[in-house]
Amino acid sequence: MIKIGLTGLFLLLAFQGPAQNLIGLKADEVKAFMRTEQNDFSLDESTINKTYKYLKYVDDLETRTALYFLSDDSICTWYKVVYDNDLLAPTIALLDSTCRKVSDTLWLEKRDAHTYRKILDRQKWFFSVTTRPADSTVLKK
Repeated sequence: MIKIGLTGLFLLLAFQGPAQNLIGLKADEVKAFMRTEQNDFSLDESTINKTYKYLKYVDDLETRTALYFLSDDSICTWYKVVYDNDLLAPTIALLDSTCRKVSDTLWLEKRDAHTYRKILDRQKWFFSVTTRPADSTVLKK
């Protein structure tokens, strides 16, 4: 039982990396943050997407991928973190402890004067958490 608890604690601590809300930062600031604060993630420039402008980071264990989507002027406007399903329980525990739970798939995060929605999307082999600024309809829930 202690082993399971320690494993959960490790996964919870490991999860915190890309969960940092970098919305509003310039691309260079996102890169600097990831380089200094999340050095277990590496910038992955192997994929080119002509539809979206983004920064892609993959962790050393290849269990998490963080995508920071940028505006035309290179400001982070939203982000998505894709996880292996093994990280589902600690991820939900962290969301429950740091955000206001609205439903089984939606949390609200307050940071400064802004509110952000975190949406959990479960798939067969992975899940993702997308963070975007909350609109007024979400805030009423």
